[in-house]
Amino acid sequence: MIQGDKIRVTIADLNNEGEGVVRAGEERFVIFVPDALPGEEVEARIVSKKKNYGTAKVIRRISESPLRTPPNCGAFGRCGGCQLQHISYDAQLELKRRTVFDALTRIGEITNPNVLECVPSPQRWGCRNKASLPAQSLRGENLRAGFYRPRSHDIIPYSNCPVLLPKINQNLRELLAALREEGFCGVKEGGRPQPHELIRHIVVRQAQFGEDSLCAVVGRRPLAKKEENKLRSIAEKIAGFSGMVYNINEASGNFIWGSRTVSLFGEERMSEQLGRYKFTFEASSFFQVNSAQARNLYEYASELALAGGADRILELYSGVGSLTVFLAAGGAEVTAVESWQPAAKYIAVNAGRNGIKKIIPHTAQAEDIAGSLSGNRYGVVVVDPPRSGCDEKVLAAILKIAPERIVYVSCNPATLARDTKRLAEGGYALSLARPFDMFPQTGHVESVVLMSRVQK
Repeated sequence: MIQGDKIRVTIADLNNEGEGVVRAGEERFVIFVPDALPGEEVEARIVSKKKNYGTAKVIRRISESPLRTPPNCGAFGRCGGCQLQHISYDAQLELKRRTVFDALTRIGEITNPNVLECVPSPQRWGCRNKASLPAQSLRGENLRAGFYRPRSHDIIPYSNCPVLLPKINQNLRELLAALREEGFCGVKEGGRPQPHELIRHIVVRQAQFGEDSLCAVVGRRPLAKKEENKLRSIAEKIAGFSGMVYNINEASGNFIWGSRTVSLFGEERMSEQLGRYKFTFEASSFFQVNSAQARNLYEYASELALAGGADRILELYSGVGSLTVFLAAGGAEVTAVESWQPAAKYIAVNAGRNGIKKIIPHTAQAEDIAGSLSGNRYGVVVVDPPRSGCDEKVLAAILKIAPERIVYVSCNPATLARDTKRLAEGGYALSLARPFDMFPQTGHVESVVLMSRVQK
């Protein structure tokens, strides 16, 4: 089997990228086939072959799975933002439950983990409250903004995205048209940037349960006065924006945000309502992208943490204090730790505006402060780390604290499973895992895991 060969296969499985999986030939070689579902017989051409796996492209679909559904976006398959639009929603939920189960079994080495059904998103479309569009200048096009093609930095131009809140789509279309009309340029991939190249990213956030909408333009250098005036004028003309900021990121790499932000128009921050509570945050702060589902997740995680009457909780990776408020509202004293200063400064602000007093905020790296806090008594530790999971120092500190329960909120089943294995080795057992569909139409899944200390 070599590149270019045609094969006729029946798809056996599906990965969380929405790709069909099949083992072909006598050697049972693994091949990933985009746009092919389990049970479908397809004729495909080998696109690439590596040592341990290959990829193939469907030429002809001989039979069709009952799970298949028409995609809701013309860019599906080219844009890397969604992977599962061609699969029924019930099948998406089961795939996400199985993804968590498989990770805990294979990586976490937990036998038959108790993984509950995936909680469906309240909205399957028009639910994401944030759009982050990389911007480039290429092939005579001064400003191409959109979403990356799968496994590349090639941008599929944005025109409309059905998973975004409708107000974001409206604001984005007006913003991009105005930026192009005023001659703003993206940044070329590779090579030395030219003086006229400016915009690296465009971020628009919209409250689902409110009117606030905040725009951030991320550039590679400080603005010239003429550029600043043009951006301010654009923001003033777009009725949907309550504020616009300009963020300066002169560093190389893929991280969106730089350390300096300049206000151009209106408000520098925005608010969102989650149930009874209202939260304020800036453009660069972490806030769950699906507001309605975030409320469900926070209510569930806080119920697990507060069960049994915990009076003191340590929460690491706290963001702007959204989950913190849900925890403290149940009566516990919460020590909340967040490293990103633009987010951490709102922990106390959000506690105060919601009438919550029993919160002790810290601005620090979790791995730096966890050791010093490990001498304190906490009945529960709650963590909500980035995709990379918890630092080993954090896990060691948690084991030293030896809380009765650990509630782990995760956006990455692989690092979740890695960390649960480490905690299990330290004397904890997995009680349950509950997936939440925070990202409909994509392969991403959020999870809440409860681990309990094994009584000796």
